[in-house]
Amino acid sequence: MYLSSTIERIQQEFAEWWESILEISPSIILGAILFTFFVFAGKFAQRLFVQRFDKRTDDKLLSNFLGKILIWIFVTIGASIFLNKVGLSGAVSGLLAGAGVTAIVLGFAFKDIGENLLAGIMLAFNRPFNIGNVIEIDGFVGTVKNLQLRSTHLRTVNGRDIYIPNSSLIKNPLINYTQDGLLRHDFVIGLDYNESIKEVMEEIDSTLKSISEIVHSEELAPLVTIDEFATSTINIKIHFWINSIDFIGSTIVLKSEVMRKVIASLLKKNVGMPADILELKIYQEDKPIPITLKKDEDLK
Repeated sequence: MYLSSTIERIQQEFAEWWESILEISPSIILGAILFTFFVFAGKFAQRLFVQRFDKRTDDKLLSNFLGKILIWIFVTIGASIFLNKVGLSGAVSGLLAGAGVTAIVLGFAFKDIGENLLAGIMLAFNRPFNIGNVIEIDGFVGTVKNLQLRSTHLRTVNGRDIYIPNSSLIKNPLINYTQDGLLRHDFVIGLDYNESIKEVMEEIDSTLKSISEIVHSEELAPLVTIDEFATSTINIKIHFWINSIDFIGSTIVLKSEVMRKVIASLLKKNVGMPADILELKIYQEDKPIPITLKKDEDLK
């Protein structure tokens, strides 16, 4: 008797629930249609905004970021309309009314999300990089591909995609290698003490002037200096500026080519560039006999 009454109650509850679903089904369908409409409208508005913004300003990073915010506004409006249509407006109002009570809890729970979002907004309007710039942050070096709401997308030279939290870009020192399109490189060559330093430096300077790929403007002209007097060599330091827009070609290919041409010109002039000098002492009858080896050939 008890089992049968329980089954009847369950059936009655299910029937009432199904009737209520059927009653509000038009509202659910209408709400879903409106929500879908706002999603597609948001995507269309985002695309239109980005296109017009790009025509007026050459700032792809800011246009993409504002476009993302725009589509989220449309999605939020659509979700609110959907909840109102299905009869959950009271629940939404209750949640909003209690927002002051739960603000501290939500603040701690979503601290990182809110921090990165605010950092993204700051970077969108006042940032140290643009799309296509090569930057270094927290030891990662890569090309800026996109600024998202919570993170910045970098692509490294070896093809890795790295997503850096926006807050890290605000808090930590950031290096931009390509912002002004110029980057200085240098390298050191060790010369024999018997060489004429003046002639060698003039030869290096002449070689650098013949390389058209590096910068030769008056204030950024190549520079050759004496770096130090080392134990075995006189170290000459070569400084030169390059166009860093093509970061990979500039830093890897061009620098290597400059070094190759400088070394080739010095070898052609038979300039001595010795290895480290080793001094060996052989003790015989309590008297040291010094033996000095200057080049690798002497060790054979």
